[in-house]
Amino acid sequence: MTSFTADLGAELRRRVERAGGDYPPLYPAVILSASVVVTVVSVAQRYPFDRPGWVIAGLVLACVTLVLDLSVPPSSFVCFTVLASTLCFLMDPVPNDAAPLQLILSAAIGAAMYSLRTGIRVVALCIALVVGFGIFGGLESPALYALGVACGWLIGYMVLIQKRLSDNRARVLRERADRAASDERRRIAREIHDVIAHSLSITMLNVTGARRALEQDRDVDEAIDALTDAERQGRQAMSEIRTIVHVLGADESQPPTAAPGGRDLTALIDDYRKAGVHVSYRVAGDLASLPDPVSAALYRITQESLANVVKHSTANRAAVNVTVDDSVEIIIENPHLGGRARDRGGAGIDGMTQRAALLGGTLETRHDDGTWMVHATLPARVMTDGLSV
Repeated sequence: MTSFTADLGAELRRRVERAGGDYPPLYPAVILSASVVVTVVSVAQRYPFDRPGWVIAGLVLACVTLVLDLSVPPSSFVCFTVLASTLCFLMDPVPNDAAPLQLILSAAIGAAMYSLRTGIRVVALCIALVVGFGIFGGLESPALYALGVACGWLIGYMVLIQKRLSDNRARVLRERADRAASDERRRIAREIHDVIAHSLSITMLNVTGARRALEQDRDVDEAIDALTDAERQGRQAMSEIRTIVHVLGADESQPPTAAPGGRDLTALIDDYRKAGVHVSYRVAGDLASLPDPVSAALYRITQESLANVVKHSTANRAAVNVTVDDSVEIIIENPHLGGRARDRGGAGIDGMTQRAALLGGTLETRHDDGTWMVHATLPARVMTDGLSV
């Protein structure tokens, strides 16, 4: 018995929720309860029944309306069955009649649930019914009932406007969340791409150097040094990837792990030098004064550019020039003897361009007279909550 009652309650709750369309379940529950109360009062007011046929017809139509509300998806047809039920009750007029209150509920429902045209039709019919019975049917205070119908429509329409505003706000928030998620995915992809491209480039150079040392010079010590550097780069890459994964799963309360920045450029270039790439490095200005976002972008752009030198350049040689003043300018050049610009089909150049653009800077690449150049300009300060940091 308890299980049957629970199932019956759950089914009734589901039907009430469906009757309310997209509105919260409380709305249709209140409207349906009020409709039942008005119907019961309207029937009780007419006892003893002078015209039982009209009362029974009104009661039957009211019951049919309730069944339709709980059985089929919301439809404007239900509003007109309410009007028919009220008409039947008004055929047997009584003082202080409660039956026209159904028209107020119907006008509110028509405005809140259906199109503006349908709502206006419903309210016009309700007012016409009230005025007609006020003139010809003995309905007391028709003007008061007509005002109630108009107020019911207005309240219903205000509820509809509020729902649309709420829906629009929810849609905007969803779109904003989707954009944020997409931006975060791109950011993570850039970080992982830069880490893997850099580490694999140096690792392959070291492995190639070790192979050549063993094959050509039989220099075991040099080969061991190269392999040691390769192992160190692999461990460093694994550490950075673990850091990225940790940040993704960490609580917001946990302090973020510091990303490599401008202060680490010397170590980055030394790694490429050890791997056999001849890199000249010049700095004008104080890298330590840069804010963390700019410093991290400077490091990643340099890292990706040097990785591209290893992947695309025919000569393992590059020049890195950094100038810190009112803005940060970095120029990375390397010989590119292929006679054409390198393929932009990869994600590296796009990732560097996005990094610069997110900070309000610019990045351009060009191929001129056998030289490939990456030229980035970043702001020396970034804006946070309207303040320059």
